Amino acid sequence: MSQQIYLPFGGKYPIPYEFEADTMPVPRGQYSVLYELRDGNLTAAEAMIYLCMNHGSTWASGAAWPMSGPYLSKILGTRMSRWYVRKTLANLSDKGWIQTIDDDNPSGNRYRIRHHLCKYQEVPVDKDGKPLTFAVPRGPGGPLERCFDGDISWKAALVWIVLKHRSNWKAHADTAGQTERATLLELSKGCRMKHAIFQFCLTELTEAGMLVRLTPKSQSAIFQLYPKPFPKTIQPEPKRIRQTHVRGTAIKTDDHEHWYSNNMQYRCPLDDYRAVERLQRDRTWKRVSDYHKYQVMPKSILEDFEKVVVSHCQILRQLGKG
Repeated sequence: MSQQIYLPFGGKYPIPYEFEADTMPVPRGQYSVLYELRDGNLTAAEAMIYLCMNHGSTWASGAAWPMSGPYLSKILGTRMSRWYVRKTLANLSDKGWIQTIDDDNPSGNRYRIRHHLCKYQEVPVDKDGKPLTFAVPRGPGGPLERCFDGDISWKAALVWIVLKHRSNWKAHADTAGQTERATLLELSKGCRMKHAIFQFCLTELTEAGMLVRLTPKSQSAIFQLYPKPFPKTIQPEPKRIRQTHVRGTAIKTDDHEHWYSNNMQYRCPLDDYRAVERLQRDRTWKRVSDYHKYQVMPKSILEDFEKVVVSHCQILRQLGKG
């Protein structure tokens, strides 16, 4: 497997990204990395290395892609040396946040990360009984991608993610992506950074088009973060879905536009199995990233989509409609 944990976008970003293209889950709540960072049980560097591994991991298992110390040092910039990366990895291992699962890979060790450092029965959960998470933008304009491309420092990327954790992300469209009111001193302590370094990171993020301060300097700070959540769209009336069989494969279809997975979480156009969409929490459909398609999405779903699309197109050609 390739060691690369992000897609290169060609260096410096020509324009700021206003809306997120995709998201990744990051643990939140008690016993999570940002909770321990705020309480001083982790350093900023340890939290950032962890977030890189979370970025390049499969959520269900916590297993990360191969990552070597030199590679992590390279993508995080010159301010995190190879020696410091190795030391940080050792610290995360000693504290129980990561576990080596393959140390013979020529591309670098493989690690499994802990989403919450506690006993299973103590993991904080949401109303559906799932571990608490919050979404961080991934892909074009995301804080980690912009760090990897050298647009911002790793400390600025960490500051953005901490501010995102303190934001009102699901609010009304006019206030979506705005942070809670807080003093800069309070925020810098939550990032475990000196106040001057924290302010320098805010300047970096402002120049990169990733945040705007909405309050005067004489008041506690409220920031608008970019990229913002993608605007919600009005979901059309649900189509009538029925199950059909295409050359031995049972699959759902709406007869006119899409094939659906049996769990109704994925769909693709009748004639293009690669254009897979995923059902979002707000019941809208969104195109999945290549990472999600090949690392998160069950392979059997993509195989079924490919089989029925190819068979469907062959049938249309035989009928003279293709």
